Amino acid sequence: MRNLMLAFCCAAMLLSSCNRTKKTEETKNTVTDSAQLADTQAITEVITRFARAYMSQDNEKANALIHPDLGLYIIYRPGAMDTYEHVDSIDFKNPVPEHFPYTTFENDYVLTFGEVPTYDCGGEKWDKLGFFCDTTKQANQLAEIAAFKQEFKEIDEAAVAAIKNLEKDSYRVVLTQDENLIFHVKKHQGAWYILVLDRAYGWCDA
Repeated sequence: MRNLMLAFCCAAMLLSSCNRTKKTEETKNTVTDSAQLADTQAITEVITRFARAYMSQDNEKANALIHPDLGLYIIYRPGAMDTYEHVDSIDFKNPVPEHFPYTTFENDYVLTFGEVPTYDCGGEKWDKLGFFCDTTKQANQLAEIAAFKQEFKEIDEAAVAAIKNLEKDSYRVVLTQDENLIFHVKKHQGAWYILVLDRAYGWCDA
């Protein structure tokens, strides 16, 4: 009888321990899911706000999404190869480069998280149209340009390393319809900001 009671107590304690573990895991999962949902909402808001600000060419609203310490890197193509310019803010009346005005167009698409479109210079068209952000791949356009600059002794190895570190955990956004808007977002100090405006991709003229 004593052995039976002991076995019963052990089983009860084991069951109680399993229930506590399960509840702890469920709580952790709930907290993680809530944090991920909040982060998705935050990145979505910043992306859509910048797109609206760009379309309306509103300097104040666009610059509110650019971190004052990080600034904005504008990628463009002055010749055969891409380059970039680092600016403190965007000014729609003074484009970078000067000969390439900031254009606006109507956006009828809702932001979707997934693989971004690619542009085919041969067919002069996108493989799909829409408004996309790919959070599965890190953006690396700045690092590629910096590495090319290093080959031609325009910048040193330390500068390339700094660009790579800056670009870490940044994601690419492509909005394409009749024209396109391409930019990168990065989380910095707990908030999302616009880091790169890509004015080179989506056009094939050198």
